[in-house]
Amino acid sequence: MRQSHKDSLTAASIKETILNSKINHFLVKSFFLLLFTVLFTPPLSAQVYTFFENRAITPASIRAYPQSQTRQILSLVGKWKVKLPSGLESEINVPSAFSFSGKVTFEKVMMLPKAFESRALMLVSEGMGTRCEIFFNDQFVGAQTVGGAPFKIDIPSEMLRFGAENTLKIICDSRLNVPNAFPLSPQAYDKQNFAGLFRNLYLVATSPIRFDDVDFRYHVSDTLIMPLQRTPAALPDTQVTVKLDLTVSVKQFDLRGYSLAVDSIGRKRVVAYGQLFLDTLKVSDKVQLAQFDAASNQVIRAPSSFQILNAKLWQPTSPTRYSLHLELLTSTGDTLDDLTFLLGFRTVGFASGNFQLNRKPFLLKGLHVSEETEQTANVLSPDDILRDLMLIRSAGVNAICLTELPNPIWYHFCDSLGLLLFIQLPVRNAPSRLLVQPGFLQQSELALQESILRSKFHPSVIGYGLGEGIDLADTPEAYLKGLSNLVRTNTQGLVYFTAKSLQPSPYWQYSDFIAFSDFNGSFDAFKNKFDFAKTLANTEKPILIAHYGALAETDNHNGYSDPRSLEHQAKFLLDRFRLLEEAYQQSQPVSGGFVYTFCDYHLAIAPVLGSDARDPYLATFGLLTLGREKKISFQMLKSLYLGERVYNPPIGSPKSDFSPSLILASIFLTALLVYLINGNRRLQENLQRALVRPINLYMDIRDQRLYSAFDPITLLLLLSLIWASILAAFLYSLRTNADLDFWLSHFIRAALLKESINYLALHPHFAILIFALVFLIFSLLLPLLSKFLIGLVKRTRVTYLQLLHVWTWASAPWIILVFAAAFIDRLENNAFNFVVLFLCILLFLIAFSRFLRGIAVVAEVNRVVVWLTGFLLLVLSLSVLFYLSDTFYHTSAYLQYQYHGLKEGLKIISTQL
Repeated sequence: MRQSHKDSLTAASIKETILNSKINHFLVKSFFLLLFTVLFTPPLSAQVYTFFENRAITPASIRAYPQSQTRQILSLVGKWKVKLPSGLESEINVPSAFSFSGKVTFEKVMMLPKAFESRALMLVSEGMGTRCEIFFNDQFVGAQTVGGAPFKIDIPSEMLRFGAENTLKIICDSRLNVPNAFPLSPQAYDKQNFAGLFRNLYLVATSPIRFDDVDFRYHVSDTLIMPLQRTPAALPDTQVTVKLDLTVSVKQFDLRGYSLAVDSIGRKRVVAYGQLFLDTLKVSDKVQLAQFDAASNQVIRAPSSFQILNAKLWQPTSPTRYSLHLELLTSTGDTLDDLTFLLGFRTVGFASGNFQLNRKPFLLKGLHVSEETEQTANVLSPDDILRDLMLIRSAGVNAICLTELPNPIWYHFCDSLGLLLFIQLPVRNAPSRLLVQPGFLQQSELALQESILRSKFHPSVIGYGLGEGIDLADTPEAYLKGLSNLVRTNTQGLVYFTAKSLQPSPYWQYSDFIAFSDFNGSFDAFKNKFDFAKTLANTEKPILIAHYGALAETDNHNGYSDPRSLEHQAKFLLDRFRLLEEAYQQSQPVSGGFVYTFCDYHLAIAPVLGSDARDPYLATFGLLTLGREKKISFQMLKSLYLGERVYNPPIGSPKSDFSPSLILASIFLTALLVYLINGNRRLQENLQRALVRPINLYMDIRDQRLYSAFDPITLLLLLSLIWASILAAFLYSLRTNADLDFWLSHFIRAALLKESINYLALHPHFAILIFALVFLIFSLLLPLLSKFLIGLVKRTRVTYLQLLHVWTWASAPWIILVFAAAFIDRLENNAFNFVVLFLCILLFLIAFSRFLRGIAVVAEVNRVVVWLTGFLLLVLSLSVLFYLSDTFYHTSAYLQYQYHGLKEGLKIISTQL
């Protein structure tokens, strides 16, 4: 009888073992099938390569190049062949731009006239990017590493074939995640980086002896003029005198085979002359600038000076410019080279806390401008630029700010229209640790040098910005000192930067303004910031509101009580300009400000809360749409700047963002939990044991008394839904938080994945399902990984189902947060959210600790060893992930940057309290 009972037990045990084996096989197979389906399903669409062309740019279009009668220009505008990153080839029209990441090869075949054989050739670009390598006939000519900066590069004659076809090849690399990239890899709310040959491009043929560079400085002073009749009543008058110091550089190439006239004693004499004109009126006699004997491969630099009596200064109401005509003559009077520059004279400075132009107070009524249109991206024609400037000028704007390296055509039009121009480097919210890296510092200096070189003749350019959001709590001195010295040494303009947080700092010595920005903030916060800025400002360093503006949803007319409405955007500008204007009228140290921005533009990374559902990358800060349709805020700005009557926008009512899905999900999960507990006695008992006596439960799992997969799978589904509802609630509650958006953009670099997260953050009902699936996959994968690790150190018969039981019951304490999602959604309280986040971290650590303890019991391994090993692997995994993130994305630098901003913000708040 005993033997029969033993045999029956053995048979039952064998059946149970077979059943467990089948269950394990089914679960593992199903899990891998699900994982394979999710990860390796091929994309439904191939990569799309889009180019933005502007066919309005033709060989006859205006160029940002000095006038010359002797130099010949060969336009490169037109059809080019392109090779895409995929290897495919196509034909496009240049100038053109692209926004995808990768390398694109542009190639053009051209015929060079035989007559060019005795000439020197250079390639002139008004802007290309991001990093470009230039080849002529497959021979490397040079590289341009600063995207958007105008440049010129000489082409050695031995690389060229005259009277035959030549191939020009330019390789454009748009990637910003490479070492020494300028600008830095984009973060949240950074503008879209466009690459390609997006501005005018041409070859210039010159004499082998030519003007290479012209540098100048001038001093404006008042000269007394005595009256013609010396009577006691006669008082002396004054006139403006300008002393112009000029330095010309003449470059001589290889002169072998070049025929040059000789003088009476056999010398190949060359003379450089200069002369000033006002319109067609001669202002000065022809002045000899230099005289030398021609010699191959030499550079001649010669200083000289002009004095202009009764000079007319450039100013917005009368933008007077002079012409400087330079020419190189041989001993027989033949012209080798000539150039004509337009230049103006003006003074900028400060007195009594005000910015002064030509020694008169001048309130900057500024506007930020972004180079982008709806159809052509940043490929703007001269007509596009002029149209925008005329519209800007009609709104009463007297100064504009460009935060990219701009098309030099802007300088010419601003000179003629009387608009002041500020140029700001594309450096935004960058940690000091990255700013002072030698590679980035070199690239930023090169970008600033190119900007200065192309703008130094233009009187409209009066300021150079070194960046936005500089961290003064860190050590950016090497960056600020080097660049500010570059501006002050080579220009007669101003230099500034905006701080991440206002604070007393010795680094303000590298700025001529106390500058800060305000985006989407409350008026009270702006006023507090403005009042604190006044404590830092003085009569020689006034306040500049570098940028202020608000994001507005397209077609949102809910009134200014809705912080994302078009009316709120207009009210935002009204309140801040009135405060600024009132301070200026009270003779406080205020110089003005720049409204952000002229028109909408595209972002590099889609934000969580996009302002246009049709285009998630569109930043709707603009007074105009990308298609140049006026918004309410444009009329508001026009009324403010022109001193017209201003009407308050309607207050309206804010749009409700209530989403019932999180509350319904919490109610459903609570009801489901109650139903499972009351409807399944075994689940109820095991859940109670998991919460109170987990060791006894782990022993039953070890002894295979718990062999059913239904209970752990059921509870795991419930837990996955609880985890998903909490995560969805956090994302929905913080969807307007800029810090959350920053870190999501920092860690998630795949555009499609970031767009998906954005969608889930705004649609919690769908997010719960997706996140639940992710958590379920993770929970199915964790026991499998644990089984693999256990097998490495000990031969054991622990099954996948046993480890799945352990993980599921170890996570049981999470059920206390079954209704947390509803509270997170409705309370909208940061303190409560912080408490819930702390509880989530604590519960994860508790669940992980219980899981390790369960592994020790089931696998019969020392508990301390398992705990130490488990937590060591957890810390090691997180450390590796952080190391990789820090290596590629500079995470630690941005953490420090954010920490400094938070600390200084709390200091200001505590000081005001």
